[in-house]
Amino acid sequence: MLRPLVSLALAATLMAACTPAPEGTVPSLPEGMIEAGAEQNGGEAVIQVGQVIRIELESIPTAGYVWQIDQLPGFLEHVGEATRPTDPDFQNQPGVTGGHHFMAFDLKATQPGTGTVRLIEGRPWELEAPDSSGPDAVWTFTVTVEPAG
Repeated sequence: MLRPLVSLALAATLMAACTPAPEGTVPSLPEGMIEAGAEQNGGEAVIQVGQVIRIELESIPTAGYVWQIDQLPGFLEHVGEATRPTDPDFQNQPGVTGGHHFMAFDLKATQPGTGTVRLIEGRPWELEAPDSSGPDAVWTFTVTVEPAG
Protein backbone atom coordinates (compact mmCIF):
# COMPACT_ATOMS: atom_id res chain seq x y z
CA MET A 1 0.00 0.00 0.00
CA LEU A 2 2.95 2.33 0.59
CA ARG A 3 4.18 2.22 -3.04
CA PRO A 4 0.96 3.70 -4.53
CA LEU A 5 1.06 6.52 -1.96
CA VAL A 6 4.71 7.25 -2.73
CA SER A 7 3.94 7.19 -6.46
CA LEU A 8 1.00 9.54 -5.99
CA ALA A 9 3.16 11.95 -3.96
CA LEU A 10 5.86 11.81 -6.65
CA ALA A 11 3.35 12.54 -9.41
CA ALA A 12 1.96 15.52 -7.48
CA THR A 13 5.48 16.84 -6.94
CA LEU A 14 6.32 16.48 -10.64
CA MET A 15 3.16 18.29 -11.68
CA ALA A 16 3.91 21.13 -9.25
CA ALA A 17 7.44 21.39 -10.63
CA CYS A 18 6.05 22.07 -14.10
CA THR A 19 4.60 25.47 -13.33
CA PRO A 20 5.21 27.98 -16.11
CA ALA A 21 8.40 30.00 -16.12
CA PRO A 22 8.03 33.79 -16.10
CA GLU A 23 7.49 35.14 -19.60
CA GLY A 24 10.64 36.04 -21.45
CA THR A 25 12.98 33.84 -19.40
CA VAL A 26 15.32 31.63 -21.35
CA PRO A 27 17.62 29.32 -19.42
CA SER A 28 21.22 30.01 -20.31
CA LEU A 29 24.27 27.84 -19.96
CA PRO A 30 26.90 29.11 -17.54
CA GLU A 31 30.32 29.68 -19.08
CA GLY A 32 32.19 26.42 -19.59
CA MET A 33 29.05 24.25 -19.34
CA ILE A 34 28.58 21.62 -22.03
CA GLU A 35 25.10 20.68 -23.24
CA ALA A 36 23.94 17.27 -24.44
CA GLY A 37 20.48 16.45 -25.78
CA ALA A 38 18.61 13.76 -27.67
CA GLU A 39 20.98 14.05 -30.64
CA GLN A 40 23.93 13.01 -28.46
CA ASN A 41 22.35 9.70 -27.38
CA GLY A 42 25.12 7.10 -27.65
CA GLY A 43 27.75 9.81 -28.05
CA GLU A 44 30.69 10.88 -25.97
CA ALA A 45 32.47 13.96 -24.67
CA VAL A 46 35.82 14.83 -23.13
CA ILE A 47 35.71 17.47 -20.40
CA GLN A 48 37.93 18.70 -17.59
CA VAL A 49 37.57 18.42 -13.83
CA GLY A 50 35.28 21.21 -12.64
CA GLN A 51 33.24 21.44 -15.84
CA VAL A 52 29.50 20.75 -15.86
CA ILE A 53 27.47 18.83 -18.43
CA ARG A 54 23.79 19.71 -18.76
CA ILE A 55 21.74 16.86 -20.19
CA GLU A 56 18.38 18.15 -21.44
CA LEU A 57 15.77 15.76 -22.82
CA GLU A 58 12.10 16.14 -23.76
CA SER A 59 9.45 14.44 -21.63
CA ILE A 60 5.81 14.68 -20.56
CA PRO A 61 6.09 15.08 -16.78
CA THR A 62 2.43 16.03 -16.29
CA ALA A 63 1.54 12.56 -17.60
CA GLY A 64 4.17 10.98 -15.34
CA TYR A 65 6.79 10.33 -18.04
CA VAL A 66 10.03 11.60 -16.55
CA TRP A 67 13.72 11.02 -17.08
CA GLN A 68 15.69 9.55 -14.18
CA ILE A 69 19.40 8.99 -13.73
CA ASP A 70 19.84 5.22 -13.80
CA GLN A 71 23.66 5.05 -13.97
CA LEU A 72 26.13 7.76 -12.96
CA PRO A 73 29.91 7.29 -12.76
CA GLY A 74 31.41 8.15 -9.36
CA PHE A 75 33.46 11.02 -10.82
CA LEU A 76 30.31 12.93 -11.85
CA GLU A 77 28.21 14.68 -9.21
CA HIS A 78 24.52 15.41 -9.80
CA VAL A 79 24.40 19.11 -8.88
CA GLY A 80 21.00 20.22 -10.17
CA GLU A 81 17.94 19.62 -12.29
CA ALA A 82 15.10 21.68 -13.74
CA THR A 83 12.22 21.63 -16.20
CA ARG A 84 11.05 24.15 -18.78
CA PRO A 85 8.23 24.09 -21.34
CA THR A 86 9.04 23.13 -24.91
CA ASP A 87 6.69 25.83 -26.24
CA PRO A 88 6.76 28.64 -23.67
CA ASP A 89 4.74 31.07 -25.83
CA PHE A 90 1.80 28.66 -25.69
CA GLN A 91 2.39 26.83 -22.41
CA ASN A 92 2.86 29.99 -20.31
CA GLN A 93 -0.59 31.31 -21.27
CA PRO A 94 -3.14 31.46 -18.44
CA GLY A 95 -5.16 28.26 -18.15
CA VAL A 96 -2.77 26.06 -20.14
CA THR A 97 -1.57 22.93 -18.36
CA GLY A 98 0.44 19.91 -19.40
CA GLY A 99 2.36 19.35 -22.56
CA HIS A 100 5.90 18.39 -23.29
CA HIS A 101 8.73 19.82 -21.20
CA PHE A 102 12.50 19.67 -21.23
CA MET A 103 14.06 18.02 -18.19
CA ALA A 104 17.64 19.07 -17.46
CA PHE A 105 20.24 17.34 -15.28
CA ASP A 106 23.49 19.13 -14.38
CA LEU A 107 26.47 16.83 -13.73
CA LYS A 108 29.78 18.22 -12.43
CA ALA A 109 33.12 16.48 -13.09
CA THR A 110 34.87 16.01 -9.74
CA GLN A 111 37.88 13.90 -10.74
CA PRO A 112 39.39 12.20 -13.82
CA GLY A 113 37.79 9.05 -15.20
CA THR A 114 35.80 7.49 -18.02
CA GLY A 115 32.29 6.09 -17.68
CA THR A 116 28.76 6.04 -19.02
CA VAL A 117 25.78 8.12 -17.91
CA ARG A 118 22.48 6.29 -18.42
CA LEU A 119 19.07 7.93 -18.14
CA ILE A 120 15.76 6.12 -18.40
CA GLU A 121 12.32 7.54 -19.12
CA GLY A 122 9.04 6.21 -17.83
CA ARG A 123 6.49 6.52 -15.10
CA PRO A 124 8.36 5.81 -11.84
CA TRP A 125 5.49 3.80 -10.35
CA GLU A 126 5.37 1.60 -13.46
CA LEU A 127 9.16 1.13 -13.59
CA GLU A 128 9.06 -0.17 -10.01
CA ALA A 129 6.22 -2.63 -10.70
CA PRO A 130 7.23 -6.31 -10.62
CA ASP A 131 5.69 -6.93 -14.06
CA SER A 132 7.23 -3.83 -15.66
CA SER A 133 8.52 -4.26 -19.20
CA GLY A 134 11.21 -1.65 -18.50
CA PRO A 135 11.72 1.98 -19.42
CA ASP A 136 10.02 3.62 -22.39
CA ALA A 137 13.30 5.19 -23.50
CA VAL A 138 17.00 4.92 -22.64
CA TRP A 139 19.66 7.60 -23.20
CA THR A 140 23.40 6.92 -22.78
CA PHE A 141 26.47 9.10 -23.04
CA THR A 142 30.13 8.28 -22.38
CA VAL A 143 32.10 10.93 -20.50
CA THR A 144 35.87 11.15 -20.16
CA VAL A 145 37.09 13.63 -17.54
CA GLU A 146 40.67 14.86 -17.76
CA PRO A 147 42.58 16.83 -15.11
CA ALA A 148 41.98 20.58 -15.26
CA GLY A 149 44.64 22.22 -17.38
